[in-house]
Amino acid sequence: MNHMQKLAAYLICVVLIITGYIYSETLKYEQLNETEVLTRGIVLNVQEIIKDSSEESYFPNEKEYEVELEITKGQYKGRQVTSIHYEGDNPAFDFSVLKGDEVVLGLEIEDFVLKNVYIASSARDKYLYYLFAAFVVSILLIGARQGLKTVLSLTVTGWAVVKILLPAILAGKSPIAITVIVCAGITIITLMLISGFTRKALSAIVGTIIGVLLGGVLAKYVITLTRVNGLGSEEGRLFFYSFAEGKLDFAGILFAGIVIGALGAVMDVAMSISSSINEIHQVKPGLSFKELVKSGLNIGRDIIGTMANTLILAYTGSSMSLMLLIMANNIPYLKYINLDVIATEIIRALSGSIGLFMAVPVTALISAALCQVPNPNKRPAR
Repeated sequence: MNHMQKLAAYLICVVLIITGYIYSETLKYEQLNETEVLTRGIVLNVQEIIKDSSEESYFPNEKEYEVELEITKGQYKGRQVTSIHYEGDNPAFDFSVLKGDEVVLGLEIEDFVLKNVYIASSARDKYLYYLFAAFVVSILLIGARQGLKTVLSLTVTGWAVVKILLPAILAGKSPIAITVIVCAGITIITLMLISGFTRKALSAIVGTIIGVLLGGVLAKYVITLTRVNGLGSEEGRLFFYSFAEGKLDFAGILFAGIVIGALGAVMDVAMSISSSINEIHQVKPGLSFKELVKSGLNIGRDIIGTMANTLILAYTGSSMSLMLLIMANNIPYLKYINLDVIATEIIRALSGSIGLFMAVPVTALISAALCQVPNPNKRPAR
């Protein structure tokens, strides 16, 4: 890859990022709730409040604690306060606090006066940042210069999802259209950053986009036939009831989740096929179009076996609690296979896998065809 190809790749990436930024600034959407006033604190002491056994209680197993806290961030930093913390029998919502714990505090402020403080949650983000730092360091240590490009592409991907895709859907844009556009942009930027403005990148980009679109179109068709609405999960229903009915296209949001979930695996397969055919052509430039396509398909058949498992197992892992619940309650097959949440996960896994399969021949054909075009920068055969 020469300097002009690198420059062209970087210019394309910069133009796409600037365009996305300008578009993201135009997105306006309704906030569901007013933002809480949150800050950080540390637990100084915890003392259980012993209840009078003669008093009736709606929550007999609930424990009540008086917690001494120190606010460690914000305008009230250094102030020591006392809060009441409750623990019941619901592990999904309850959490324990111990002396020395870092916690997230909710502040109730009236007329610029702090009226009350409550413990909103445990402070877990610090450990997540440590894990993310280890993730980045491992990429940089093993990937070196290519690892730096990987980190940059991941940053762009995260930004595109958080600043463009999600706000656009909340603003009422078509989830299908905006997902296709964002996925295409992510694919182009990622593969351009990694491989530059090359034939290898071009064939991988086209193969990825076509594979994802084919899987997405199939998913949309099956969603229509099965009439799943994307509201099988608890968070889906919570999101639905937070909006006026009809304001958002929830079936479209389901489509968006399927396409985004499959994008990474399809991109991986397309790049692997394209890179393999490119290397074969560099070693044996005399191979015909048919021979290169056959080689690409042979490589693809080995890849899709493990990549299909990757997708299926990823979706299975995310549904582990649901599957255990079904098995524990001995729910009949005819009932659970027709549940919205089960049908949704099956559509998600299978349509994503089909998109992955379709990317193999598409990428092989395009990559083999591009290899037949004379390349003035081709390195000599070894």
